[in-house]
Amino acid sequence: MPPQTVSIQSPLQPDTDNPGGERHIEALDGFRGFALLVVLFHHLFWSNTQSGNPIFDFISQIRAASFVGVNLFFALSGFLITGILLDTRTDGNYFKAFYARRALRIFPLYYGFLIFLFLLTRPLHFQWNGWQYYYLTYSANLALWRDVPLVVQPFNIDHFWSLNVEEQFYLVWPFLIYRIKSISRLLHVALAGCLVVLLIRVALVLLRSRFPNPYLAYSPTFSCADNLLYGCAVALLMQSPWKQITLRWAPRVFAVCAVLLLTIFLVLHGFEVPNPIVSTVGFSLFGILSASLIAMILSAGSLTARFFSSSILRFFGRYSYGLYVYHYSIAGWISQPLRIWFISHNVHKALALTGSALIIGVISTIIAVLSYQLFENRFLKLKRYFPYHS
Repeated sequence: MPPQTVSIQSPLQPDTDNPGGERHIEALDGFRGFALLVVLFHHLFWSNTQSGNPIFDFISQIRAASFVGVNLFFALSGFLITGILLDTRTDGNYFKAFYARRALRIFPLYYGFLIFLFLLTRPLHFQWNGWQYYYLTYSANLALWRDVPLVVQPFNIDHFWSLNVEEQFYLVWPFLIYRIKSISRLLHVALAGCLVVLLIRVALVLLRSRFPNPYLAYSPTFSCADNLLYGCAVALLMQSPWKQITLRWAPRVFAVCAVLLLTIFLVLHGFEVPNPIVSTVGFSLFGILSASLIAMILSAGSLTARFFSSSILRFFGRYSYGLYVYHYSIAGWISQPLRIWFISHNVHKALALTGSALIIGVISTIIAVLSYQLFENRFLKLKRYFPYHS
């Protein structure tokens, strides 16, 4: 007998806490928080990968592989956005509501932070070298051919590339859902897109002598959109005749992908972008793993759902956007000074690394909470003027 499942006629449930009125499944908030913590681990615990200590070196390899936290975000975003779009595509205000609500959630903090940096450009002698135009137009992830650096130290906005990917994806996917009425055809489009993206990554790896930048197979939308599309596919399956089969098979698919990814990690002594296996099949496997994990969360009462319903994970999920935006720049300011201070007081390097990361995490969390309550929330409340159902 299959496990009891959430009713997914709409894949979301009412959220009375969100001032904008969006809906969610609590465990998916926890999933978002988990993804955020993986990203923080990747950015805040950087260290020498060849310390000579096999235990520390192994932990460092895990940290280097934790960049995949962004891929978890992508899969979740694809799932949630597709659910919303499917539920509202017959509304007269389909496009207006979707884009207005996305803008109110994403733009204020993103552009607010960029404006803050622009104001500091003269006093801190920043050198934008034309990159400001790419960030302003959400296209910095596509400008990997540029060999002119962006210099805004100690701030860091390199991670904004993932926000660029999502915004570019939003320019296409809502129109496909609006035009293609058949769930089955949409599912075929999503899966075909996953295959095309994989083939693009394979081609980029084979042509690496001509296109040497390994991140061409990772950060441009045309080479990473499959992680979003796998999440989209789960949302489509939840409104198809294959819903129960998907929920039943999700744990097995997850287990197979996990074993294959672990094998790749052990054989290659890590899971890093430049490796051809990682940047081709590896990314696809992780996208499928992320999507299957989302499907596992949808089984009510399952161990997976209970784990991701943790209040701690949901807390970080609630403030994940601000944490994501702020933490890298805060680390740029104080990470190195903190480590030096700890070491100068005879603290072991591993403890200095951990202590500085935790301090940065706490400071980033406080700033993100204040940002949400005092700034972002003002814009979120405006969502009431753009209801999904007209």
